[in-house]
Amino acid sequence: MFDSHNQLLSKKVTSLLFSACLVGGIQLLTGCESQPSPSDDSAAQADENTTSAQTDTPAPAAVNDKNVTEQAPTSTETSPTDDQAVSPSGYQKLGFGQVVTPALLADLGLTKQESDNEQCYYVSDSKQSYMDQAYGKRASVLYQVIDGKVALITIRDPKTPFYTGVHVGDTATAVMNAHDDSLTYAVDKYAVEGDYYNLTANVNFIVTNNNDVGTLLKPEDIKMNDANDTLSIQIEYHIKGGQKLSNNIISETEWTVDNKRALKGEVESIDIGIPEAIYLVEGCS
Repeated sequence: MFDSHNQLLSKKVTSLLFSACLVGGIQLLTGCESQPSPSDDSAAQADENTTSAQTDTPAPAAVNDKNVTEQAPTSTETSPTDDQAVSPSGYQKLGFGQVVTPALLADLGLTKQESDNEQCYYVSDSKQSYMDQAYGKRASVLYQVIDGKVALITIRDPKTPFYTGVHVGDTATAVMNAHDDSLTYAVDKYAVEGDYYNLTANVNFIVTNNNDVGTLLKPEDIKMNDANDTLSIQIEYHIKGGQKLSNNIISETEWTVDNKRALKGEVESIDIGIPEAIYLVEGCS
């Protein structure tokens, strides 16, 4: 009986020890799993830093292609090309000294004005015209033909460009500035009070002899600035609304401060051509 009791006690002790070991093992495993691993902490910290960096960095502004297109610089070139502005080379497809034939006029769409004078006449383009307050519809540009060649071009339309930058309607002061005061002044012979006068510039030559202003220049009176030029060219600005100055004629070297200050009026028309045509005050008549 004693042995039987001992065996029962031994089984109970063994059972209790086994239970204690089992509980302790379970607690040990549970504790290990609950401890964070160093590698997991590093990964979590790295993810947090990455997220923070992405949040703090401002996103690049979206590019609006439409705005870029609208803000792109555009060309403001407005200056006329050589054949669009009247110049010493001529205008459009007609140059000074060019032979004029009926076939050429027809090809360019130019119309000859009625005249019995075959040695001197005017042609114009019917498609180029403007409305003048006093005269109504007029040709913007006139070409004067002398002895079958282009001798003079007259600008009457304020919108027709001239190579010096001066336009019909500009002030006499603007004309003087465009030529650095290198102009001669002469009162129109029909306007003794000075309300109409002319300002004349020599384009590509100088006068070698002491000719009176307003006289016809001869070849021996002229020295070309460029030996390659074959035609001497002058400009004459016809001014209206002026007033009488101290003299009826003032050469380009005789201007005084008082005379320049007293210069009034505005451009009524512009002539450019050979001196012979400039000298013909009455035109072809």
